[in-house]
Amino acid sequence: DTVSPVMTCYKLVTVEFKWFGLQNKVESFIQKTERRIFLNFHRQVFCWIDRWYGLTIEDIRELEDKTKKELDELRIKGMVKGTQGDE
Repeated sequence: DTVSPVMTCYKLVTVEFKWFGLQNKVESFIQKTERRIFLNFHRQVFCWIDRWYGLTIEDIRELEDKTKKELDELRIKGMVKGTQGDE
């Protein structure tokens, strides 16, 4: 038995900013930012394929719990990191 797993994921992002004079600029900015975030995330996921390929669902749950704890600690006492609106 050979298996060729395929996963297709669609992301629908809608933006509605009803303010005359700013609508176009704000919506464009948000769409560009979302695109950049998704693109960077998918690049990282692909580059880290060796870390997660072959994991069981239990392994994934453990990794999620560990990551949640680390993120909670960073949120409480860490500095702001990642994508910000002023980039």
